[in-house]
Amino acid sequence: MQPRILTDYAVRLLTQGYVCLPLRAGGKHLDLAAMGYDPLHLPSQRKDLKELAFCSISFQLSQKPPSADDVGRWFDDFSGNVGLLAGLANLLILDFDDIAAYLSWRRRHDAVASRTPVARSPSGFHVYLRTREPMVSSSLYCGIRRIGHLKALGGYIVASPSVLRDGSSYSWLEGQSPFDVEPQPIESLASLSLRQVSPFKHYYDHMLKRGFFERQ
Repeated sequence: MQPRILTDYAVRLLTQGYVCLPLRAGGKHLDLAAMGYDPLHLPSQRKDLKELAFCSISFQLSQKPPSADDVGRWFDDFSGNVGLLAGLANLLILDFDDIAAYLSWRRRHDAVASRTPVARSPSGFHVYLRTREPMVSSSLYCGIRRIGHLKALGGYIVASPSVLRDGSSYSWLEGQSPFDVEPQPIESLASLSLRQVSPFKHYYDHMLKRGFFERQ
């Protein structure tokens, strides 16, 4: 996509309530320099610095979204990939890594899946929803099987029209782009037969007395 067209696309999505993020060409990582940040993780190739920056910036933007001028500046003369911010206004994105798992899930929840934005990824599908309560990015489980990721606060997803180095790409399903339909509201992940953690984790946490919030 040409830079001017990409800028217009990002600004149009902002008017729909989505924040586009510039990603490095051919990849999935935030292009921090394009956003005005110092990419401290690149010279040292430190994963901890990268994860801190990506999570922190994503969380900050979900609380204080950028303006149209900010987005226009990020994508001015930009030719990299595009990400979409999760967590803003409780936007939840189900990132199915497996096509068979998505198709099986969709057969059981077609009433939701057919009326909400959905994108095809190189290995699976992305389903865009909204929740009543804020959620945090995590893994995505169906029963005891891990089937992908859940993108919410602190996270983002690679989006259309991104193209990876191997030539694989991302695209909206026909009639299910953010310009066609609004994200469907859901009560909980459980209502979609999904969960954020393995069902065994609750028992481990209970036995080891860990993971519980203590009021200050």
